[in-house]
Amino acid sequence: MKIIYKFILIAIIGSLTPLSLYANSKDTKIVALDGSGDYKSIQEAVNSVSDNQKKQTVIYIKNGLYNSEKILIPSDKTNITFKGENRDKTIISYHIYDCKGGLNNKCPAEDVAKWTGQAIRTSATISVQGEGFRAEDITFQNSAGPVGQALAIYVTSDKNVFVNCTFLGYQDTVFLAKDNTRSYFKNCLILGRTDYIYGGGIGYFDSCEIRSFGGGWITAPSTPKEQDYGFVFYKCKLTFAEKSPKEKDDDQLVNLGRPWHNFPKVAWIKCDMGEKINPVGWPTIWNMKYAATSNDLHLYEYKNTGVASDMSKRANWVGMRELTAAEVNFYTVKNVLKGQDNWQPFGN
Repeated sequence: MKIIYKFILIAIIGSLTPLSLYANSKDTKIVALDGSGDYKSIQEAVNSVSDNQKKQTVIYIKNGLYNSEKILIPSDKTNITFKGENRDKTIISYHIYDCKGGLNNKCPAEDVAKWTGQAIRTSATISVQGEGFRAEDITFQNSAGPVGQALAIYVTSDKNVFVNCTFLGYQDTVFLAKDNTRSYFKNCLILGRTDYIYGGGIGYFDSCEIRSFGGGWITAPSTPKEQDYGFVFYKCKLTFAEKSPKEKDDDQLVNLGRPWHNFPKVAWIKCDMGEKINPVGWPTIWNMKYAATSNDLHLYEYKNTGVASDMSKRANWVGMRELTAAEVNFYTVKNVLKGQDNWQPFGN
């Protein structure tokens, strides 16, 4: 029965997106909480994948709330695809957060103690270290709430693709942690309040919804000086999340970002910016004394729409301006993600 189910599954998956074209009966592994698949545990399925493989292995995850394991894609587990059965019903969730005390400054201590090594390096529900990771139709969540750093996903690998995925958190939801690594997000939803898209990696957010609780900062970039791109938001919609877990959030505006380290680079291109966005955009230099005066910060915008797209009240920083029609051509998916190897999310 499992073999027949796999062939049916491949036919269904193959009709969705290019992510699914790698699936075949030999390389697809099925995870189901009810025991109807090959594995009940996502981590067990990951561990079963051959080390350093060149082909793509699809792990099909059936609907369910997977909230009992902290997932690690190790660096030797390359070219793995997570394919969820349903974006809203296939949920990978955990609840560890950074704290003072606990166990090694993470809480709750009794759950932190269950994990060792790279799996507990951060609070992230899933840590992705293996190159070529892909995910489609899945929700990644950290359910800890407004208690401090509580990552949904921690990424240090290169050439990652996320399509129709949801990322839920409050502080530090998505961490693109390693400089010069590339991640592509298409039709995704990212929720948070404080610095919830951050790091030194390159992230291209294509037609995504960026949903904020009030009072915080969407981005906290730490782009290296020599890196041409940081975060690019293309045709994204910036929305406001009502009923924050912190009551006072609902009455506050949302900031586009604040500089974290190095020389932040963020471009907002043809995005819809609602009235809840702070017109100043970047209201604080935080701890970066040179943020307002350095030409090496690239905080760009181009033909955005909505109430907050008016740049006349933006912070008076040297590196903050509107792109020209010629310059915006350098911010295509192809240019931003090509790197030295001409990589593209769905092939060249």
